[in-house]
Amino acid sequence: MARNVKAPLAGWFACTAGLIAVAMLAYGSSSAQRLDGALVARLLVGHGSHADTVATCITFFGYLPALLAMTALAGGIGWAQRRPRGIAAALLVVAGANVTTQALKLGLSHPRAREILGAESVAWDGFPSGHVTAAASIAIAFAFVVPRRLLPAVAAVGACFVAGMGWAVLALNWHYPSDVSGGILVASSWGFAALASMRFAAIGRRRPVQLGRRAAISLK
Repeated sequence: MARNVKAPLAGWFACTAGLIAVAMLAYGSSSAQRLDGALVARLLVGHGSHADTVATCITFFGYLPALLAMTALAGGIGWAQRRPRGIAAALLVVAGANVTTQALKLGLSHPRAREILGAESVAWDGFPSGHVTAAASIAIAFAFVVPRRLLPAVAAVGACFVAGMGWAVLALNWHYPSDVSGGILVASSWGFAALASMRFAAIGRRRPVQLGRRAAISLK
């Protein structure tokens, strides 16, 4: 397998393994749960404060209507740049990541899953964060459709957007840090999977051309 495919596959494996590890710690480790709680307590903002208003405004971008609008914008940019494969990758990341997060929320609330994770006494069902998953997935989606020269700037803006969303859900006491980490890992896993798929498809397209050239050379 080509090296340029192995790298995103390694990223996918690392993110998936990290997601499993974070889930096990968040639900099965009392030390991790205490750390989660302590970090949230430090970041909480007062109700009605300026920070509370800012955090609430940021979370608006994690809801479905805003997510759909930003996805449509990413698709429009990809269309303008004539990047159909980039559009497909962006849609895959946004849809795959957000469906995965909702499925995990349902799955981890099941008694059998709680028994496996050692979390029978935990009442929290917020892992991973849906808002952070939405923010991270759309940030990755834009990376697939923008021109290469703009990629560093888009990556920086996307990282700030995800960090802001993570802070907002913690400041409003909606989630724990482990939930935020889980949302980022879910979106990143899908991002690496989409990148690996694009690169693998590119290799498949190049092979017939190379074979045709070799055949032409052998006939001369």
